[in-house]
Amino acid sequence: MHILIRLFFPYSGMEDEELEQLRKKRFEQLAAKIPPPDGWPVIELTEYNFNEVTLGRPKVVIDFWAEWCGPCRYFSPIFEEMSVEYPEVQFCKCDTDRNHGIAKQLGITSIPRVLYVINGTAVRLHVGAMSAEKFREELNAVFRSNDTV
Repeated sequence: MHILIRLFFPYSGMEDEELEQLRKKRFEQLAAKIPPPDGWPVIELTEYNFNEVTLGRPKVVIDFWAEWCGPCRYFSPIFEEMSVEYPEVQFCKCDTDRNHGIAKQLGITSIPRVLYVINGTAVRLHVGAMSAEKFREELNAVFRSNDTV
């Protein structure tokens, strides 16, 4: 269970309503960065939520895939299984057939492609399907090494 403390600001002549709005905004910012005990669910990214999700979580991994792609179908259950082992990381999937704009903007020309993001910055990229062991190694190297936030 995660306990969030309420932030108290010294009174500076602000109205109570304004202080409450500041408290609420700060609480939402903090709550967005704390994963639930069983991890965040795998989110399907679209052109509408891509920036919100990838910039709203400190650690994100994205699987770019398509339904017709055999290696993508092989890797999909491995990706989803790892989301349970790494609750501190937001796992996302992005269907490149449905989201041409994202694929084009990021230069996604081959799939499956896994993109690792820390605090809104892409830090690593892997092209091709991976075994569970290889994917776990990459997740550990990116998100659980001593120098990551």
